[in-house]
Amino acid sequence: MTKMIVAVHGATGTQGSPVVRRLRALGHQVRPLNSASADLADAASLATAYKGADAVVVQLPQVFGEIALRHAASVLAALCEAAVSRVVFNPGMPLPPDPVGVPFVDARVLFARDLPARLEAASVIGPAGPYLENLVQPWSARRVREHGELVYPLPAETPVPWSSLDDLAEAVGEALAGAEPPARLVVTGPEEVTGDRLAAAAASAAGRPVRYLWVEPAEYARLITPVVGREAAEGIAGFYAPAAAAAPPPIPEGWLHRGTTTVERWAARQAWR
Repeated sequence: MTKMIVAVHGATGTQGSPVVRRLRALGHQVRPLNSASADLADAASLATAYKGADAVVVQLPQVFGEIALRHAASVLAALCEAAVSRVVFNPGMPLPPDPVGVPFVDARVLFARDLPARLEAASVIGPAGPYLENLVQPWSARRVREHGELVYPLPAETPVPWSSLDDLAEAVGEALAGAEPPARLVVTGPEEVTGDRLAAAAASAAGRPVRYLWVEPAEYARLITPVVGREAAEGIAGFYAPAAAAAPPPIPEGWLHRGTTTVERWAARQAWR
């Protein structure tokens, strides 16, 4: 496998860190991109940051106003200007087929739509559902420790295609290694999982009883606001509002990438205590 210089957006963040670990394990040289090295609103700055890279992994930041659309347009323009030979975009969420009128979502929908048309060797690789890592964010892990509750705005009995960031990072690494990168992959875990099974896995790993507690999206926003701020909390919770939480369309043949990380194996690796 050819070793590459890979520029990674959000390299130190929750989504970017597993990608960086995987790429380095494969022998690639990682060029972290952050606000100090590249201004997402400045295409010229981004194009300079991409110069000399063999590939770029794009993960757009969690911003929820119109700036999200400007960031996406700027990154796409810079990738074209720099003539990057290979790009992987992780939208970080299941993508609806069309824009929905929410800038955070629409920025990702439009970027995923336009990227393959502008760059030949481009892949869109994202999750089919929520990340398991959402369950160990500070507001969630603390609730498990203090109250024995795994809180999330999805019904306990509904099977959900949870996936781990390690499985997504593996898919990114495979796409960059392939001679013909896939245009689109949707990453899931080995199987769909209910909230009750998530709680059982957390209980086994934490060594204490844990129950899954479904909350309304507005309550979830209230719980996470002290950690992420009001705008981000409302934006995140909005993904689970009834209007936005409609069943996604079936995953087309050839798009599905089923990871190997079970919820039990994933939970055993987390710091619940």
